[in-house]
Amino acid sequence: MRKALFAIIAALLVSVGGAAAALYFYTRPTVLRVAVPQGAEDFRLLSATAHVFARQREQFRLHLVPVQDSAAALDSGTTELAVVHADDALSPATQALVILHRDTALLVAPGGSRLKKVADLRGKRVGLIVEAGAPERSARIFERILAQSDVPMKAVKLTTVSPAEIRMALKEKRVDAFFTVAPMQSAVAHDAVAAIAAANLKAPVFIPISEAKAIANHTPALEPTEVMQGAFGGDPPRPAENIESSSVSVLLAARRELPNDWAGEVTRLFFAGRAAIAVAAPLANAMEAPSTEKSAVVPAHAGTAEFLKDESESFFDKYGDFFYIGAMLLSLVGSGAAALASRFNTSVHRHTEQLAEQLLEILQAARNAATVAELDEYERTVDDVLAHALADRSLRSAEAPGLHVVSLALDQARRAIRERRRVLAKEGKVVSFPAHQLPRA
Repeated sequence: MRKALFAIIAALLVSVGGAAAALYFYTRPTVLRVAVPQGAEDFRLLSATAHVFARQREQFRLHLVPVQDSAAALDSGTTELAVVHADDALSPATQALVILHRDTALLVAPGGSRLKKVADLRGKRVGLIVEAGAPERSARIFERILAQSDVPMKAVKLTTVSPAEIRMALKEKRVDAFFTVAPMQSAVAHDAVAAIAAANLKAPVFIPISEAKAIANHTPALEPTEVMQGAFGGDPPRPAENIESSSVSVLLAARRELPNDWAGEVTRLFFAGRAAIAVAAPLANAMEAPSTEKSAVVPAHAGTAEFLKDESESFFDKYGDFFYIGAMLLSLVGSGAAALASRFNTSVHRHTEQLAEQLLEILQAARNAATVAELDEYERTVDDVLAHALADRSLRSAEAPGLHVVSLALDQARRAIRERRRVLAKEGKVVSFPAHQLPRA
C-alpha cells in the first residue's frame, strides 16, 4: 500500500511540477531588443514605452540598443525589433508592427522672402536643420525633392544647422531658407518655425512641395501629405493656408521570422499603452496602424495584420489542444497509478488470504493429529508461517482487516495444537512440548 501511495504522490508531483514549469515559462517576461537610431525624439518615445511595459508588468519588455544603422542591426539579428524609416534600404524580410510617427518635409524661409517654390532654391543657401545625429537621411530626401524640379544638389549650398543656431544664422544672413524632416507633433518642427518667425518678427514663408504626388509615384516611401493651416499656431496662422508636402513613415519593424503571436501582442501593447506613454513622450499620440495591404512600402507583419483585423487567436484557441491532450495524459497517469495501487492491494490481499487458509488447514489437521510427532511438525509449520509473514515487507503494509484475519488464524492454530496435546496426554500417550511451550516449574 505504501509503494502505491508513493507512486501516486510521485505522479501528482510530476504533473503539478510540469504545470508549474509551463506556467512559469509562459508568464515569464520576454525581453525584446530594439535598435534605435540616433535622434532624441525616437529614443525618448521608446524609453517611455519600455518604462510603461515594465511598470505594467507586461509579457514583453523592451531593451533599447542605440545604433547608427538600425536596419542593419535588424537584418543581422542583433535585435528583434528596430526603429526604421520607410525610405531606408530595408530588407524584403522587414515588416511593420507600428507606425510610430510620420516625419514631414518642411521648407521654410524667413518672413519677407521672395522664395515661392522649390525651383527658386537654385543658387540659394539652405540650412539643413538636424536635431541630433547624421543629416544624411534629411539630405537624401531634400535631394529627391530638388530633383523633381530639375534642381541639382550642387546648385544649392547646403549647411547643417542645429535648432539653437537658427536665429544666429538668419541674423548673420548665412542662409536663405531652412529644410527639416521632422514629426509635425515634435518640438523640433515647432521650435524651428518659432525661431524663424522671431528672427524678423514676420510670418515665415512656407514653400510648398507641389510635386509631392509625383515624387511618391517615383519614390513610394515619400508619401504626399498636407500641412494644415495654423499647424504651428501664430496670428496670423502659420502657415496661412494648407500646403502640400512629403512625409516618410517611421516604423517599429521586425523580421517576418518573429512569431505571429509575439508581433500581434507587441502591436496591441503599443496601442493599449499609448495614453500612458504619451505622458512622458507626447509623440506617442502620433502612432498609427501600419497598412495591411500587400502592396504597402513596408507591409505589416502577419501577426500585426491578424491583430488589426481582429483575427488573432486567444491563448486557449492556440493551446487548447495541448490542454486537452495534457488532461488526457494526466487522466491516464492517474488511472495507471490507481490500477497499480489496486493491483498491489489485490496482491497483498491475496497473500494474506493464502496465509489465513494455510493456518486454518493446520488448525483442522491439528485437531485430528494421532501422534505428538505430528503436532510438533504442525508447530514448526506455524512458526515458519509466522517468520515468513514478519519478513515479508508487503504484508507489513497490508490493511488492518487482512492482518487481523491472519492473526486470528495463527492464534486458533496454536490453540488447536495445545488442546490436542492435552487430549493425547489424557489418553496416556507421551507428550512432547516444543521449547517455548515447556511447562513452568
